[in-house]
Amino acid sequence: MSIRSAVMGAAVLAALFIGLQMYGSAQHKKGYDKAQAEYMIAVAHAEGRARQIEHELTQEMEARDRETLEQLEQVAIAERRVADERVRKSAEEYAARYRRDTALASAAAERQAADAAIRMFAELLGGLDEAAEVYAAEADRRRVAGLACESDYANAQGR
Repeated sequence: MSIRSAVMGAAVLAALFIGLQMYGSAQHKKGYDKAQAEYMIAVAHAEGRARQIEHELTQEMEARDRETLEQLEQVAIAERRVADERVRKSAEEYAARYRRDTALASAAAERQAADAAIRMFAELLGGLDEAAEVYAAEADRRRVAGLACESDYANAQGR
């Protein structure tokens, strides 16, 4: 074997080695590019899904807010109706007592005392009824808001 053929063989081997290195590098880059593209697609899908979930959660929260407001309105209507009934009933009771007390009172002084007492009790009852209405309304609002909060928390835990 001559030196020339040995050099030729070495050159062929070197060219083959360099060619294989270039081919491997190209295949590696192609695989990297494919993985990078798949990653970008997966990220885009994940972002889209996150936006969809966020939109759904926002819609659910808005629906709960509307339901809560409707419940609060119903509570306020019921409170007004009950308060009106209480005041009417109390006024009727006091009017009946007043008529009875004035019929029994024989002197003008006794009628004035009975009238003053009945007026005082009516004012006291009215004030107590107003205070009770305020406290009951606030308690009902807090209850509805608390139930809505518990529902949001339970739904958040379920996801």
